[in-house]
Amino acid sequence: MRPSAIRIEAQRMQHARKTHSPRIAIIGAGMAGISCADALQRYDLAVTLFDKSRGIGGRLATRRTDGGDSFDHGAQYITTRSADFSAFVDRLRQAGAAAEWQPRLSTDASAHHAWFVGTPGMSALLKPLTQDLDIHLNTTVSALERSGNGWQLRTADGTLSESYDVVISTAPPVQTRALFAVDPAMQASLDAISMAPCWTLMATFTAPIDVDFDARRFDEGAVSWMARQASRPQHGGNQQGWVVHAGAEWSAEHLELTPEQVASLMQQELSRAIGMALPQASFVQAHRWRYAMTTQPLGQPFLASADKSLFAGGDWCLGARVECAYQSGAAMAAAVAKRLLTE
Repeated sequence: MRPSAIRIEAQRMQHARKTHSPRIAIIGAGMAGISCADALQRYDLAVTLFDKSRGIGGRLATRRTDGGDSFDHGAQYITTRSADFSAFVDRLRQAGAAAEWQPRLSTDASAHHAWFVGTPGMSALLKPLTQDLDIHLNTTVSALERSGNGWQLRTADGTLSESYDVVISTAPPVQTRALFAVDPAMQASLDAISMAPCWTLMATFTAPIDVDFDARRFDEGAVSWMARQASRPQHGGNQQGWVVHAGAEWSAEHLELTPEQVASLMQQELSRAIGMALPQASFVQAHRWRYAMTTQPLGQPFLASADKSLFAGGDWCLGARVECAYQSGAAMAAAVAKRLLTE
């Protein structure tokens, strides 16, 4: 739904508001959660977000080192296919939080949609949308408890939240399933979804890697992707920094190794993939994304309980692109607003 259409619909729905002011909790402050919260605020609904991480964005992530280097080590870029998401990204670009990335690609690269990235890093992409949001970071929601017609959230430290009319989870399916133990039907649907892991290597080298590209995708082997960080908008300080993604199969086979073990192995695999020895690294670190990419999506924008008090969504509903997370979040916002303001 276009922003203008949301405003018109919100104005119409405000006339139907009941005396009780509904409250909504969203678990997860990535693209799905924040796009959902952003849309719900346009309906003048009270939203509180909870995320276990210390920052927003989820897989829209940037790692900064003590030495001042930065690495976009999660989602590498976003593309736009729909008019709604194009308008959403344009809004972020106008706010200075996104820019087009035009790296030199390997000669075997095929044509692609325009790539957009967060500026100065992927973690900054959603920040313009969070200024008026109530977000609780470093907060792990471990269970839901019934409270009249609503729900209270139990956090890992034992704290019990106030009551919410609707709870939305945008966590990965496995984590959402654990939270929604109160709804076996939703759990059964979540069981059908599959996501693949990804190990990521972040490395700064003492000399340039002698390649003629800034980004390359690999169709076979342990390495699936590598990108020079200095080629990304506003990333200029990290001249010899690279982010390398391992393929899903390799990542799954090495899933439970330590980051130190994986960092060593991935350097060997990268050397093999590009056919040359690597320069010495001044910084190296590996990060595991246990739920990195959807391999078997739900096939619909979201899940909802029979009474529409519980919702679940994310990129895993529709596919593997960031736009899928946005579409799921927007669809949940429309469904929740309809339930709270008109039913």
